[in-house]
Amino acid sequence: MKPASKNYKILRNILSKIRKFSITPDISYLVIYSFLYKYCSDLLRDHFLSQIQDKALTLDEAYAQEYYREMFRDDAFHMFGYYINSPDCFFDEVINNKYSENFFLYEFFTAFSQHVEFVEGSNYQQYFRFIFDSVSEIINFNKYEFEGENHLMVKEIIFAISKLDIFEEEFPFDKVYDRLCQSKLIEVETDPDYITSMLSCIVKSEKDTINDIYNPFLCDASSIINLSSQNYFMANTYAKSQDKITYCSNIVKLFINLFDLDHIFLEYGSPFESADVKGASFDVITSRIPPLTNKNIQRLNRAQRIEIAKRNKRKELEELLADKFNMNPELLENDIEMNNTIENLVNRMDLDADSKIQFKGEYESLKDSEYLFLINLIDSLKDDGIMVVAMSQSFLFKNTLQTLRKYLTFEKNCIDAIISIPNELTRPRSSEIIVVFRKNRLRNDVMFIDLSTRYKLVRESYRVPGLFRKNLTLDAEFIRHVVEIYHKREIVDRFSNIAGTDEIASKEFNLSVSRYVDTFEGEFVKLEDLKNEKEEITSRIKKLNKKIDMMMDELNLKL
Repeated sequence: MKPASKNYKILRNILSKIRKFSITPDISYLVIYSFLYKYCSDLLRDHFLSQIQDKALTLDEAYAQEYYREMFRDDAFHMFGYYINSPDCFFDEVINNKYSENFFLYEFFTAFSQHVEFVEGSNYQQYFRFIFDSVSEIINFNKYEFEGENHLMVKEIIFAISKLDIFEEEFPFDKVYDRLCQSKLIEVETDPDYITSMLSCIVKSEKDTINDIYNPFLCDASSIINLSSQNYFMANTYAKSQDKITYCSNIVKLFINLFDLDHIFLEYGSPFESADVKGASFDVITSRIPPLTNKNIQRLNRAQRIEIAKRNKRKELEELLADKFNMNPELLENDIEMNNTIENLVNRMDLDADSKIQFKGEYESLKDSEYLFLINLIDSLKDDGIMVVAMSQSFLFKNTLQTLRKYLTFEKNCIDAIISIPNELTRPRSSEIIVVFRKNRLRNDVMFIDLSTRYKLVRESYRVPGLFRKNLTLDAEFIRHVVEIYHKREIVDRFSNIAGTDEIASKEFNLSVSRYVDTFEGEFVKLEDLKNEKEEITSRIKKLNKKIDMMMDELNLKL
C-alpha cells in the first residue's frame, strides 16, 4: 500500500496506539459505534451540502429553515434510511465543539444516539438502536472521564477516526474497519479469505442472481461481502451471529459496505436453534460451520426436530392449496397475507408427535445427531437451491456420522461435491473441506476434488504489519480453475474424480476425498515382488549370521 494514502496512515497510527494498552470490550463497542457514527454523519453531510451548493447557504442556515429541514429529512429517509436532526450533531462538529470538555465521551455518544431519526419500524431503527443499547449497557462513561491514560487513548482513537475519509478509494474506509476488526481493538472471529473466495466463486458459477441467501454462522460478514462484490445481485440476506460484539460489528460492516439494511435480516442468537428465519426459504445457503459442542447438540436438537416437522406441515398445506384450490405456487410465495395465515395455522398445531417420527428404521438415530441442523438447512433450500459450506474434515469419516452420510448421499441424494483444503492453509486448526449440497438432484454421484498436493498459493502483502501470523491464501485464478472443473464435472488424473452412490456404499459411506482421488505419484510395486524380495533378504541374513558364527568359533570367541 502506498504511503500516500491518508486512511492507511491513520490506521497505522491507531494500531500503534492500541499496542500500549489492554483493550477491553467497552473500548471495542465504542470504536464500533464511532465507525457507524462517522460513516452516517459524513455520508449525510456530503449529500446535504450537494443539495444546497447553489443556494448560497451554509448547512446551519439550511437547517434553520423548515423547508430545508423537511426536504433533508424526507430525502435522507428515502435514500439512506436515517436522518440527523441537528447540524451540531454531525461527527466533525461534535469533535470541534466538545472534544476538550470533561464529559466529551458522553456528549459524543448522545449526540448521535439521541439525534438520529428513522422510518418507524425500519431495520435501520432496529439495528442502530441495538448498538446504542449495547454501548449504554457496557460502557461506564464516568469511568472514562476520570481515568487518565485509558481516557486519553480512547479520545485519541475517536479523534483519529474523525480524520478518516469515507470516500477515499486508495485505501477505502471499509478496509480500515476490516483491518481493525482483525486487530485486538475489536477482534471478532474471521473467516479465512481462501474459504470465502472458494464459497462465493462456487455460488457465482451456479447463480446469476439470488433472491434469498442465508448464512447461519456469520463471523465477520466477509462471506456475504465477498459474494456481493462485482455488482452481484442479492435481494434479501439472512444471517445469524451468536456473539454480541460480532453482531454489532457485522451491522456496521454490512452498512459501510453499501448493503441496504432493510434487506438484511441479521439475528442475534444461536444458529443451531432455527433455520426458519422469518419463514423464508433460500436460493443459497453459504457458511463456514465451526466445530460443534455437545452442549449445543443436547440442548437444541429438540428445537431442530420441531422445526423440521413445522416445515413439513407447511409444505403439506401449500401442496393442498395448490392441488385443491389451483393456487399458483409462485403467487402463493409472494402473497404476504396468505403466508402469514399459513404460518399462524402451523404454529397452532401440536408438532411434538410429528417431530418424533421424522426418521424411521435405521435413520431413527439421526434425531440425536450432532448435524441434525444440517438436514434442517438443506430442507430450508428452495427446490433449485444450493448450499455451499466449509466444515471439519471429520464429517467425512467419523464413525458416528456414517448413518448421516448414508442418509444424505443415498436417501436424500443431496451431496453434489466435496473439495479438500490444503493442510498448509488450515494449520494449526483442524483440516477443512468444502461441501456442495443441492436440493432435488437428478444425478446419483458425488464429485471429489483433492487440493492436498496440487494447489497454488499467494502471499498477500502485509498492508498492516503485525495483524496476521500467516498471510497465505489460494490464488484467485487457481480457485476459478477448481470451480470450472467442478462446474464441468471433469475427471482430472490425481486431482478430481466422480464416484457413484454404489461405489460410495461399497466403502461404507466413508467420503474421505483420498479414497476416491488417487494422488500417489510414485511407482507401484506388486505385493508378490515385495514378498519375494523379503524372502531373499531373509535368506541372505541367515547365511551371513551362519558365516559370522563359524568365524567366531574359529577364533574361539563368544558373544
